[in-house]
Amino acid sequence: MDITFHTPPKPALLQKLAKGALEQSQNLTRAVRLWVLLRWLYSDDGYLALPNSFTYTDWRKAFFTENHQDEKQEDIENHQDSNCACNKKTKQWLSDYEVDIAQWQHSLQKQVPIPNSDIEQLLEERLFAQVRKSLQSDFDLLISRNWLQRLTNVTGRSKQYHRANILPIVSESNNHSLDTNLTPKAQAYVASALGRFSFLDPSFPVLAEQISEEELDEDNNRVFLYVDYVVPESSPLQDTVDQIQSELQEIWDSGEIRPLLLTYRSAHQNLIKECVVYPVCIYFMEHAKYLCAYGSTPRGEINWYKYRLDRIISKRLESLDWQDTRVPQLLREKYLANRLPTPKVVNTMLKQAWGCDFYKEIGLMILRFDRDFHQSYMEGIAIHHTFTIIDCDRAALLIKQYTPNPQQRHTLLQILHHRPTTDIYYQLYYRITDYYVVRWLRALGAKVEVMLPCQLREEIALDSQNTWYQYKFPYRS
Repeated sequence: MDITFHTPPKPALLQKLAKGALEQSQNLTRAVRLWVLLRWLYSDDGYLALPNSFTYTDWRKAFFTENHQDEKQEDIENHQDSNCACNKKTKQWLSDYEVDIAQWQHSLQKQVPIPNSDIEQLLEERLFAQVRKSLQSDFDLLISRNWLQRLTNVTGRSKQYHRANILPIVSESNNHSLDTNLTPKAQAYVASALGRFSFLDPSFPVLAEQISEEELDEDNNRVFLYVDYVVPESSPLQDTVDQIQSELQEIWDSGEIRPLLLTYRSAHQNLIKECVVYPVCIYFMEHAKYLCAYGSTPRGEINWYKYRLDRIISKRLESLDWQDTRVPQLLREKYLANRLPTPKVVNTMLKQAWGCDFYKEIGLMILRFDRDFHQSYMEGIAIHHTFTIIDCDRAALLIKQYTPNPQQRHTLLQILHHRPTTDIYYQLYYRITDYYVVRWLRALGAKVEVMLPCQLREEIALDSQNTWYQYKFPYRS
C-alpha cells in the first residue's frame, strides 16, 4: 500500500524541515516548500504522476507544465502559464491542501516571533519559482533527513530518488548543533564560502547546510567569486558532471580503487574511445573539471591523461577486476608492485613545470617583456615558481645551448642583440605543446616575445600572422 503524508504544517514539523530558525523568512519559505513537496510526492497525484523511483527530470515534467524552464531565474519569472506550478502562490498551495490559513498563522506566531508582514509576503510568494539547482538542493535535503532515499548502483547519470518506506514523522529531532566555537554569524559565513565553491564539488551545498542554514545578507556580503566554467549552471550537463564526480568520490571513499572503463569523447583526437584507467584525483583547470588518471589514453598510449568530466559519455563508470584482460599490463604491474599513483604524484608533476598537461615533456622557455609593461603588469605576480628573471647575457647563453640549428641560433642571437637593453627576460620550464601555455602567450599578444624555443616562437608568429591576415582581408574566399 502506498504511504501517504497528510501531516499539517505545524511549527514543530516546519522546524524539523528547516533546521534553521523559522523567524528567518528564507528558512520558513523553504520549510513550507518542502512540506508542499512532501504532500505532493506522497499523495494520489504524486503516485499517479511518478513511480516510486524517479529522477529530478521525471519530477519536473510531472510537476510543472511542458514549457516550463528551470535553468535561468529570468525564464521562470517571465513564465506566463497560469497552470504551471511555478506560478502558484503559497496561499494557493495551503488552501489546496485544506489548511486554514488564519488558524495556521495564529499557531505559527504563537510559537515563533514572526511579524505579520513576513507571513503576508510568504503567502503571496511563488513557492516553486526556483531554478533547478535550488530545487535539486531541496531533494538532497529531504534525502539527508530520510524523507526520501537515493538509489545507488543504477545505470545512467541522473540521480535516482525513491520514496521512503517509513516517513520520519515521529522520529527524534534532527536538530544537531555544530560542535564548534564559531558564532552563528561565522558559521553562516563559512557556509556561504562553501556555497561559492559549489561548482568544484556537488557535496559542498549539502555540507554548507549542515554547517548553517542562515543566509548572509547579500547587501552585506562583500566577497564574490567569478569563475569561467564551461558547464552551464543548473543544466542537465551539470547534473551529469556532478553525478560522475559523486561516483568517483564514492569509489575513493570506499578504499578499494579499481580500474575503470569509461567512454570518452576526445576533442583533440576527434574520436570517441573506450579507455581503461586508474582514477587518481579531480582538478579544476582551464575552465573545466578534469579526472587525472593513469591507463589507456585516447591517443592509444599507456600514460597519464586528464579527462574532462563533461566529455565522459559513459552511462556509468564500470569497475574492472585487476585480472581483467582489458586492464593494461603496465597498470597491472604498478598494482602488483604496490606503486599505484596518488594525488601527491599529480601535484608534484604540476609543480615541476608550467602548464596543465602535467604528463607532457618539459622544455626550457625564455620570454622577453618591455620594461614598462613588465613593471605595470608582471612584476611581483606569481605565474609559476619556475619563472626566474635573468639578464640578457644569460638569455644569449641559453639560446646558444638550446638551439642546435646554426641558422636559427644566429637569427635568435641577432634579434636579442637588437632588442632594448632595458627589456626584462624570464627563464622558465613548461610543458611542451600544453595548450594552456600557448593560450596564455596568445592572450598577451605583442606584450610578450618568445625567444626560446625557436619552434614555439615560430608557432606563435604564424598564429599572429594568420590572425592579422584574417582581419586585414575579411572578404577573402
